[in-house]
Amino acid sequence: MKSLAWIAVITCAIAATAPASADEIQFTNGDKLTGKIVKLADGKLGFDSKVAGTIAVNWTDVATLSSDEPVTVVLDGGQVVVDKLVPAEPGSVKTAGNGQITSQTIVLASTAKLNPEPVQWKGRVTAGADFERGNTVSDSFDSALDAVRRSENDRITFGAAYSAAANKPENEPDKQPTKSKMFGRMQYDYFFTPKWYGYVNARGDKDRIAALALRFTAGSGVGYQWFETETLKFNTEAGLSWVSENYSDETPNNDYLAARVAWNLDWILYSGLSFFHRASLYPSLENSHDQLVDTVTGLRYKLFGNFFGESKVLWVWDSTPAEGKKRNDVSYILGVGYEF
Repeated sequence: MKSLAWIAVITCAIAATAPASADEIQFTNGDKLTGKIVKLADGKLGFDSKVAGTIAVNWTDVATLSSDEPVTVVLDGGQVVVDKLVPAEPGSVKTAGNGQITSQTIVLASTAKLNPEPVQWKGRVTAGADFERGNTVSDSFDSALDAVRRSENDRITFGAAYSAAANKPENEPDKQPTKSKMFGRMQYDYFFTPKWYGYVNARGDKDRIAALALRFTAGSGVGYQWFETETLKFNTEAGLSWVSENYSDETPNNDYLAARVAWNLDWILYSGLSFFHRASLYPSLENSHDQLVDTVTGLRYKLFGNFFGESKVLWVWDSTPAEGKKRNDVSYILGVGYEF
């Protein structure tokens, strides 16, 4: 029993004197900080320190660093390196290397990300409904799905929505539809550089009340990602699109080649509240009277957990609608959503 006690004492003494396993940052001013590397994004290094807690360090203040576990390093050119890090000359870091991977020196200024989030679908689903009985008899329902899959080199965006409404006029036996529309869209972006990308997309719209059996648009072009941070995402696009409008009444079908100008903005104003705006303009290259504008503008506010509330305005302007129909279509939608 005494021998076992002595073994326990010696083991504890060795553990107490052994250096603690931890990642380390060496700053340009000579200071050092130990803890755990979380990730590098938007010029900020997330670092979990037992002393200072979880902090965001300016990447430009880091001279070099080390890690006890492999770190995923993404360089500006898109190259990905996964290895342990060891200190090097100020302004750089080395990979540890092993039998399969050769050690190399990485310039910190050329590092875009550390431990980026895994490539996966992210998005949100929203829904809103209104049912009235009594002096007013009406039903309405709105739903939408938006999802995006972003990797270092490409991005896939998907969206769909369905809206319907009906009311029962006084002295009428049945409800009459007052809104019935839906759309689906998809776009693929390939990034030639961290900012420039090429895209192909397609979209289909149906609107029963507007006598629109199907509006199909498909095209390609180039885009520029001005901002892509945790709080601000903004890009602009320009290209060519084929527009095909088919109607359910006697209105002749309308097909034309159009230019396309678009932009997308997502901006977190402050924690729990964000503003979003998307717009696509399709001026015809064959007939100046054919113009199509499609926009979505709104606010999204956190409720609890992954649930949020959403208020948005949808505006579609078609210069050549079906006969007897209006050019403008505006929808005001309130809903509750879940983010995944």
